[in-house]
Amino acid sequence: MRIRAAGALVIGLVLIALSWPGARADDPGGDLPPLPPVPGPAARGLPPLPERSPRNASYTIEARLDPEKRTIEGRLVLEWRNTSDRDLSTFPFHLYWNAFRNTLSSTARGRSRRWSERESRQDRSFGWTEVRSIRRLGAAEEDLTPSLRYLHPDGNADDRTVMEVRSETPVAPGETVRFAIEWNSLVPHGTVGRAGWVHDYHFIAQWFPKIGVHWKGEWNCHPFYAWTEFFADYGVYDVSLTLPAGFVVGATGRLEDKTDNGDGTETHRYVQEDVHDFTWVASRRFLDRQGTFDDPGYPSVRIRLLLQPEHAHLAERYIEATRIALRTYGTWSVPYPYPQITVVDPAWGSSSGGMEYPTIFTGGARVVAPPELQSPEGVTVHEAGHQFWYGLVGSNEFEEAWLDEGFNTYTTGKALDLALGPRGWGKRYFGGRFGRGARTGWPAVAPGVWIPRGSDHRVDLRGGGEKDVMAIPAWTYRDRGSYRTNSYDKPALTLQTLEGLLGDETMVRVLRTYARRYMYAHPTTGDFIAVVNEVTGEDWTWFFEETFFSSRLCDYGVEVEVRPARPPRGWFEGPERRLTLGPPADREGARDDEWRSRVTVVRHGEARMPVEIRVGLADGRSVDERWDGRDRWRRFEYSGARVVRAVVDPDGKIAIDVVPANNEWIAEKGPARRAATKWAARWMFWVQNLLELHMVVG
Repeated sequence: MRIRAAGALVIGLVLIALSWPGARADDPGGDLPPLPPVPGPAARGLPPLPERSPRNASYTIEARLDPEKRTIEGRLVLEWRNTSDRDLSTFPFHLYWNAFRNTLSSTARGRSRRWSERESRQDRSFGWTEVRSIRRLGAAEEDLTPSLRYLHPDGNADDRTVMEVRSETPVAPGETVRFAIEWNSLVPHGTVGRAGWVHDYHFIAQWFPKIGVHWKGEWNCHPFYAWTEFFADYGVYDVSLTLPAGFVVGATGRLEDKTDNGDGTETHRYVQEDVHDFTWVASRRFLDRQGTFDDPGYPSVRIRLLLQPEHAHLAERYIEATRIALRTYGTWSVPYPYPQITVVDPAWGSSSGGMEYPTIFTGGARVVAPPELQSPEGVTVHEAGHQFWYGLVGSNEFEEAWLDEGFNTYTTGKALDLALGPRGWGKRYFGGRFGRGARTGWPAVAPGVWIPRGSDHRVDLRGGGEKDVMAIPAWTYRDRGSYRTNSYDKPALTLQTLEGLLGDETMVRVLRTYARRYMYAHPTTGDFIAVVNEVTGEDWTWFFEETFFSSRLCDYGVEVEVRPARPPRGWFEGPERRLTLGPPADREGARDDEWRSRVTVVRHGEARMPVEIRVGLADGRSVDERWDGRDRWRRFEYSGARVVRAVVDPDGKIAIDVVPANNEWIAEKGPARRAATKWAARWMFWVQNLLELHMVVG
């Protein structure tokens, strides 16, 4: 009975929240600020757009999927050019699916990966890639298979996610070599990694032997760790996929032709220039929906949405969210250069949701999807945004994940606020993923309670931001939570803070310059800092020392003392009286223009930022102060009219401040609490306790 009662009350509260009056997230009730102009090809002062990528790692692939056996038979020819300044005779390749070969790989041993414990006795959870042969083609043709060995740079001799072969004839600088590789793979179950099969849904990513990147004078080809992503060179992909007829197929690039083989199979050939990876998906259940992005000033893009039938009602929301990403990111970085983009709505139970690949990405949604949760909008904008920060600006996700995830998280929040308005408070329960774009659990929303940009990232930063210095390789973070904080939340808030300090116009110029200069390239954090210094004409190294290269948290607060200039008889000078506000003292005889006020700004955190302070006086005047924020505190004193309000960072420039609640003081209230935030906190507290009680009782 208690379970039924709690369940009924939960459902009632959720339904009340869904129908609560107030502005909705998709109708912010006001004019949104315009986007800056789209820069043309001759935009003054901006680097020119490159016409093409270096194309030094191009693949021609033929692959056959057997969905009954869950296997792929493949062969490829890799055309690779040595862009280094030295002869090379060893060549490493990624074999990502060997991460699921057994429970001893570096991925399986990652403490965030529970699949090896949960499904170690289920054969379907395993997957692998086996290279049958690898040959060097051309005048110096050579069978390299006997030289094949597995590399273990992390010391795990059981890991087989990186193989290396050696050629007797070195490849000289500028020389092009061709490798022919034959391999077969077992496709893992789709709940254990970013790729795999669920039901008849096959999401095939990181699936072929892929050469590493020769970068900074050495090979960069790390093992596949539990929470790291990927890094590769750009090239041209020509891929022919053979599978049973009746599958709806989507892939990187454009469909060149589709052939009926007369044996119950079809071959789909996709081609795409200037990308650094190739991914594909196949399912009989997909609904194929089409849209177009053709805003003035942008290249036209065909949007293809492969949708689960139960999510048919979300088709236009998916497509419009993709347009939002192409519009905003194309303005803030570089225009999207490819003629098509494919959006995949992943199958229920698949772990492939929320992932990015060149010209194709996965979203994620629930049947009940209130607009206030901005799902599927949030995940769609974010993953489409990776076409820019990862797809076009090809940073090293192994070593500097924040250049991808952090930049993208920052731009996602900015794009969603601009296009959809501030989101209403919302959270899903009985599911494993919370926050903006949550895709699991029951929805509970409060449409009229707006959450400022960056608030959810600030909560995560406050909880775990001191675990690690941000700027370290992704696999060296203490745990998966620290990886997420330092790759997503902290860099996003840092860039939002930089925007506040530089101003939006300058920040957009920084992003445009960086994106254009390093389009189809592999920039580093140092490259981005150099762009900031170049565009602003100032040295911002200090800013990044306090943020990117630090584990320190930022927190400023304000304290105010108000007392009569000539204390009345019997005035008590202790802290209780000194903190008594104006009106009670008025009744003790002090006039409104006979007050002394002291406003003390305190640096509670270790990170140091310049801050502004706005002080409001009882006579209606407002005084703006500035402080470099480097000492522990700074005091400002005022005589005459009493202080009635004091705010640190009144314009919200310091987004990285982890405790904004102590930034404001208001007469008769002490530390201020905005009414909406207070209401939301109380509502959240009671609903959360009720839901968690229901979970315990159940």
